[in-house]
Amino acid sequence: MNTENKNGIIYCRVSSSEQVEGTSLESQERMCREYAKRENISVSQVFIDKGESAKTADRTEFLKAISFCSLKKNNVSYFIVYKLDRFARNQSDHISVRETLRKYQTELRSVTEPINESATGKLMEGILSSFAEFDNSIRTERCVNGMKERIKQGIWVWGAPMGYLRLQKGANLSPDQKYAPYIIMAFEEYSKGTYTYESLAAYLTERGCTTRQGRPLIPQLVEQIIKNPIYCGIIRVWDMEYKGKFEPLITEDLFYQCQPHGRKRISTSHLKENHMFPLRKLVVCQHCNQPMTGSQSTGRKGVKYPYYHHQKQLCTHAKFIPKESFEQMFVEYLQEINPSLKYEKLFKAIVLDIWKNNFKNYDEQNGRVRKEMERLESQRQKIFDLHRDGIYSNQEFVEQKNLLSKQISAKSLLIQNTTDKSFNMDEALTYCFNFVRDTAGSWQSYKDDLEKRLRFQKFIFEDIVPFSGEKFGTAKLTPIYSIYQDYLTNPSSLVDPSGLEPLASALQKRRSTR
Repeated sequence: MNTENKNGIIYCRVSSSEQVEGTSLESQERMCREYAKRENISVSQVFIDKGESAKTADRTEFLKAISFCSLKKNNVSYFIVYKLDRFARNQSDHISVRETLRKYQTELRSVTEPINESATGKLMEGILSSFAEFDNSIRTERCVNGMKERIKQGIWVWGAPMGYLRLQKGANLSPDQKYAPYIIMAFEEYSKGTYTYESLAAYLTERGCTTRQGRPLIPQLVEQIIKNPIYCGIIRVWDMEYKGKFEPLITEDLFYQCQPHGRKRISTSHLKENHMFPLRKLVVCQHCNQPMTGSQSTGRKGVKYPYYHHQKQLCTHAKFIPKESFEQMFVEYLQEINPSLKYEKLFKAIVLDIWKNNFKNYDEQNGRVRKEMERLESQRQKIFDLHRDGIYSNQEFVEQKNLLSKQISAKSLLIQNTTDKSFNMDEALTYCFNFVRDTAGSWQSYKDDLEKRLRFQKFIFEDIVPFSGEKFGTAKLTPIYSIYQDYLTNPSSLVDPSGLEPLASALQKRRSTR
């Protein structure tokens, strides 16, 4: 245990009102305080975000905590969280904020995960932060897919716009008897062609229409209303358009009369372009740093030919590369960075060994603490016996009993929680390598799902991918891939300096004899 007394702060977060009303925040803070006590860290302040997501670093108390660390007078050495996913579920945010904390000489510590400033600790932190982001992406994907299914059924899934309300939670939209007449009036008056958004706002306000907060209407709100197809029963989001199963306030004809160019339908050409060129903006020319884009040229017989290219007039190395050839080069590049099976087995073995040893050490320490508690409890029982025999007076009995009770309570705080099974490292590693094992194949499998393909690309690359005009260059990879690149040049980079060399040697010998 570290005997040096240092200062630290605690940050806790939950992402829903249900958790706020439960005990999640209380248990997080309690375990963080117990950790700080074990490590001789004086807690100077606790920051708590109630019901805020960790998808971004833009959280009220989180920003206050970072600001608190920036002040030299506060001398904050440790930023303590219950789990890394409380800190961030976006790896770019995690890395950015981590670097900021390092500038303030503040180290990040997780109560339930073995991270520190050692090589092994940094490895674990990189893996866990990657998993946190990937888990968040999967959750988001499921949530979005669920929303899309409800939209296809004609259900509006967001807050009711002005003119509508929900009669009960989860129900579809229903006309709001207070505001619906004003919405109808707005479209009927605007269709006459004599109003601007500003004059129409004034007209409606004069007739008693205000916002739900009781404020006068402003031109920007009137513009949003006039341009929103929800009022004629059309749900138009995410390049999708479906007929809503709720009562429209106006007809489609009236809605399109109020639009600048009359009846407009969503063009799907832009969406098709995106699906056709998934590498646009990800890949950049390494000579001029301009992002690659894509377009189609039409041949003499009307046949379209798709190409990747960038601004030719700005770069002498620019060229038009057929889509098929360009993406085949990308697939070959993914095959080059694809981790080998040998690396996967060694990586999983070492990470699991570190993970299990961490909890094994916890169990051993807990065993020692429990024996000490049993000894103190035995002493406490003797005090009761001595009091019954008249050897201790009432005052002496109370003093000794309270003293030992405090010692037992202090020891109980040293018991570390090893019963949390919410995170299974073996399952997480297997899940991750199901995608990583054949990176090129995984990427190709998302041919018809642009959203998943783009998300998978983000799982591979932390930043842009340079292209020389002939081949792909060295890109900044996420930890699961970058650690493999280090392993190729230095196989011992996966060996924990604290004594995992025998494990690595044994694994390598075992493979060589097969």
